Amino acid sequence: MGKGRPKKPTRLKQLAGTDQPCRINPNEMQVSLLANIPDAPMSLNDFGQKEYNIVCTELHSKKMLHLVDLALVSSYANEMGIYIEMENKLKTNGRIDEFYNEDGQLIRRTYKPEQKIATDSLNKALKIACQFGLTPSARTRISQPEIIDNTFKL
Repeated sequence: MGKGRPKKPTRLKQLAGTDQPCRINPNEMQVSLLANIPDAPMSLNDFGQKEYNIVCTELHSKKMLHLVDLALVSSYANEMGIYIEMENKLKTNGRIDEFYNEDGQLIRRTYKPEQKIATDSLNKALKIACQFGLTPSARTRISQPEIIDNTFKL
């Protein structure tokens, strides 16, 4: 049997306006807020590096980019990079493999392996995105912070 819904960090409760004293852990772990956005890891493909910069810029502008979150942000960007790369391959090469016998008759059709890779990567990315409020439904649970600089610089 599960433990129920995962607990929200105090910062998210404050942003959502649900930070009641009975719901706050007085000894909650505090992590380092980043003053600057670090460069994207070189292990990410071009699409992943772009996504990393977008997400880090957004989280940093809301004062929600922490040192310990960088690995998860990188994982999210990696999965999105793989998804976009696979989708581009599928657009070029098609989504279906067709197999014929010696007589030229169609034996079977199957999805290309890139289709499964793309689907798996998108599913993994969505799970991580929810942790950072990067999906439309996840954003509905978070109020806009008071101090916002919406300038977009990459």
